[in-house]
Amino acid sequence: SSLFRSTNKKEVLEKNSINLPDKEKLLNLEKLASRESSGIDFDSLVGNWKFVSVWKKDNDEKDSVFSSLLRVFSANLELIKDFSPQSQLKFSISASIQFGLFSIKFSGSGYLKGNQPYLPFFFNLIEFKSGSNVLYSRSIKEPVEKETSFFALIASDEREGWLSARGQGGAIILWLKD
Repeated sequence: SSLFRSTNKKEVLEKNSINLPDKEKLLNLEKLASRESSGIDFDSLVGNWKFVSVWKKDNDEKDSVFSSLLRVFSANLELIKDFSPQSQLKFSISASIQFGLFSIKFSGSGYLKGNQPYLPFFFNLIEFKSGSNVLYSRSIKEPVEKETSFFALIASDEREGWLSARGQGGAIILWLKD
């Protein structure tokens, strides 16, 4: 009976485990995406993405401290299809972190561009909340297109539910779909 339980437990753990790529695999996927395409399309990006890991530029080791802090503070990226008539392939984008009852949320817009593709975005609102109460809200001036932030999308795996990108500063980021 104990052997039966451990086998079932192992099977359950294997079924629920997610195969996340390491930095070497992401670098290979990035090379492929820059030559051909990442194959990432607009609809596959829609959703809430929880932060998993970050690798700094020029460093093969995962940034364990920063990655852990972002997971502890429930860092996430949310992409919602923008339904305004003039914006066919635009997103409403928000990035937030939460600590206890408090949260900070940056909101703005983004869109897909190019083959790899790039996701240029900007934030035009910052909110500091306690629960559902907004304690502080401030508009941010929209930057000119040359000064917008971006993610160069590397790869995603819809079955495993992960997405990877290189940020403007050169770091590689990995998220899981919530």
